[in-house]
Amino acid sequence: MPQQKKWVKVVSSMLVFSVLTGFSAVGGSLAYADSALPSRFSDVPSGHWAEKHIAKLATQGIVKGTNGAFKPSDNVSQQEAIALAIRFIGKEQDVKVDDAIVFPDTFEVSTYFKPYIILAFQAGLLDQKEEFELAEANPKSAWGTQKATREWITKLIVKAIGKQKEAEALANDAISFSDGSKVGSDYKGYVNAAVSLQLIKGITADRFDPKGFITRASIATIFSRAETQFPVNYTGQQTAVMTSIDATSVHLYQNDKDSAIEMTPDTYVYRFDSEKPSKVADLEPNTKLLVISSGNKALYVEQLDAAKQVEKLKGTVDRVLVNDSKIWVWINDEPVAITYNSATVVTDGAGAVIKPSALAKDSEVEITRDTYRTKPQALSIKVQSAPINNNGQGTISTVDTASSAVTVKDSVTGTEYKYNVSPQVDVIWQGQILDGGLSQLRVGDAISYEVKNSLVTKITITQTSAKLIRGEFYSASSDGKTIQYVKNSGTAQSALEAKFVSILVDVTIDGLTGTTIADLVKGDILDISLNSNDQVVAIKVVNRNVTLMIGATVRNYESDTRILDFKDKDGNPMSVYLTDKTRIDLNGSTVAVSAAGSLLVKNRKLTIGVTDNKAVLIQFVYKYSGTVAAINTSQVSITQSNGAIITLPLELPNSIEIAGKSSSTVSDVKAGDTVTGLLNANQDKVITLQVHTSLQSSVFSTDVAGKRLRVKTSDGSILDLNAAAMDIYNERGDKITLADLKAGQTGNVQYVGLTPVAYKLVKVTYGKLTAVNASSLAIVDNSGVVTSVTLGDSYTVVKNGLTGSSSAVLQVGDRVEVKKDAKDRVVVTVNSGISKKFWKYNAATGELSVKRATLTELNTYAVTSATKVTQGDQQIAISQLKDGDAILLYFYQNVLVEIAKV
Repeated sequence: MPQQKKWVKVVSSMLVFSVLTGFSAVGGSLAYADSALPSRFSDVPSGHWAEKHIAKLATQGIVKGTNGAFKPSDNVSQQEAIALAIRFIGKEQDVKVDDAIVFPDTFEVSTYFKPYIILAFQAGLLDQKEEFELAEANPKSAWGTQKATREWITKLIVKAIGKQKEAEALANDAISFSDGSKVGSDYKGYVNAAVSLQLIKGITADRFDPKGFITRASIATIFSRAETQFPVNYTGQQTAVMTSIDATSVHLYQNDKDSAIEMTPDTYVYRFDSEKPSKVADLEPNTKLLVISSGNKALYVEQLDAAKQVEKLKGTVDRVLVNDSKIWVWINDEPVAITYNSATVVTDGAGAVIKPSALAKDSEVEITRDTYRTKPQALSIKVQSAPINNNGQGTISTVDTASSAVTVKDSVTGTEYKYNVSPQVDVIWQGQILDGGLSQLRVGDAISYEVKNSLVTKITITQTSAKLIRGEFYSASSDGKTIQYVKNSGTAQSALEAKFVSILVDVTIDGLTGTTIADLVKGDILDISLNSNDQVVAIKVVNRNVTLMIGATVRNYESDTRILDFKDKDGNPMSVYLTDKTRIDLNGSTVAVSAAGSLLVKNRKLTIGVTDNKAVLIQFVYKYSGTVAAINTSQVSITQSNGAIITLPLELPNSIEIAGKSSSTVSDVKAGDTVTGLLNANQDKVITLQVHTSLQSSVFSTDVAGKRLRVKTSDGSILDLNAAAMDIYNERGDKITLADLKAGQTGNVQYVGLTPVAYKLVKVTYGKLTAVNASSLAIVDNSGVVTSVTLGDSYTVVKNGLTGSSSAVLQVGDRVEVKKDAKDRVVVTVNSGISKKFWKYNAATGELSVKRATLTELNTYAVTSATKVTQGDQQIAISQLKDGDAILLYFYQNVLVEIAKV
């Protein structure tokens, strides 16, 4: 061996830059070349195989880039790898840049890296004799700038994390790779140890490539994985339990303290079980989270495992101490105090959210409680079985008269609770019980309520968007846009008031149809409903009933006295007076009283509305409406709304009108059908019989300016309807405007014969069945709201392409759509899902890929923010799905709404 020359050099006042580490020598200390940590590297695109590990080491300050680039494919030199290892194990502060450094002439290292190599020898990361010999064996290449091989890097990292004993124990074991014989004898145990510790993998499933060089991306990945074996407390880094997370913050619990770190669009988000970027929603509360931050801004967050640090307890409620936010529960015959807070979710047996104060004594509950706090908090409390009894105040969010339920937004907590309502519920306004029960409630009403045995039994309206006032009608403007009434009539507090009238005002007088403001007479006592703009939206006359004389026949009319003599349908003679307020209707047109004489001729058939011997309505009979009692080719019997049956001949050739059906005949009309019979000029025969039908469709588009409504039928046809000639109603039957309709809503076009006269929305519920019996269903939708559906006497169940009439084929867990058809019958359609095998998910594009059964099969689907991923009753992160997992895809209205792991 030639004699080695010695030299001594003092390193000071030099500026040497390392692409890998980003260090600069400034005086006697080492500092970052760039004071700001990188957020994104220009040459490491989202989805890069090593992005997760590069991001973590970059935010820890272990690696940096140059001019915004990382150069992930560049090879790493041995001296660069040593500097990186020193920083990785947290020994940067031990580097002595001003120490005298002595190396053999054959062991060449760049000046900047010499202090790192000295420290590596001292710390046992490198064996001085081994490395000097390697350098001497390869004199043509400087030791420091030689590219680091995979086996050399493996040995370095195993030593760095203190696993040398494990390597020595595995030194004689066979290497599992096909090229294991190429691994140097001094590296064999280290390769085995690194593979068993999952620090490094082969370049393929069976090749390790020990003499191959290692890239910057690879070494970042190896050091990142090594942190599980050798944790270091880097500046700005903490491991804590994530209590919750939202779009702007991650909430943590550590060392008996709660804290929050701000999330930004540049925050890296990852999970332990994926190398790909995750979404914030993929992070699961109550698990360990690694957070690297700068100040109060999160640079990198990673869920470290799947273990939720919670426990489940079952017990019986003894009492609720609202002021102490505490519930005493009997668990295993021992009283246990359960502490809750505003974030604790309490649900009843149907899954609806309730207030903690609603928990009744002796309720059987399941409690999910954290295990990481010194004083554990309840995360959720589920009632297994219990009557709910409580009082509360809030604002009405929804009213479902069909299933007798209301959703109330609590005035204190702001949480929405859904309650079933007793059929005998008292709805009270201004001290009076209102007729109609739930139908009197409006969204936005402020209420107080009482719940007994899980049913709302009393609702008191304290403030309403449809305020009800009572007054005595005084007058109306000629254009019907304002009314005047006397409030507190007959008392010392009586006062004349005036209100503007909404364009959609609904006027009700018992016994009359199609009533307007013009039908009101002075002295009528009115119940007046006002909207939030203080406009009149509904008027009900409460002190006047109109008796309808259907089938009356004129005997004589005196124009000067306005006395009309007529016979009722039974032939009894009667007389009434016509007044200036008498409404005269001729085929839908209004006739002035002064012009009525020429029409009120002997034997003319009329419908007369009578109040106190005064005619308030005279309708020349040109049609009869009702349900068919009997029909044949010569006559039809129609049961009218008052129960009276009128039988009339069918004039031949007669016309039968049924929407969607051409060339209809009498045989197409059945008993029980609702019809309108149009009469001939003599009012003694039906010349056209119009059948009332409904066609279910969905809103395709609306043209408010042009007053057009376009709907799409089940066969894909588009119908263009004149909305100006139609009434439009919501699911509850309230009249709405064309502008209130939204594309995709389901509704029924209602026809009289061939003429569309109305469009009424239909309530549609989609979700998972939570309970099934012979008469009702319980369904929880994607937002967690539970709806109860009464099936009724006639309903249809569609499952797997088969149609039946029994709920026995339904099972808890089925995904279903429930709505009423055009004939108001409940239809339950089961969504059986599409069975697939999971392949991968691209978080950047939101694209799910499944394994193909055939080459032409569609295998990619769009995942939206509304798509749920579930396993059993639990929601999971999409990153928890593995290649080959059996899944069911549920689509609703052409959107992927759920991915269920089987």
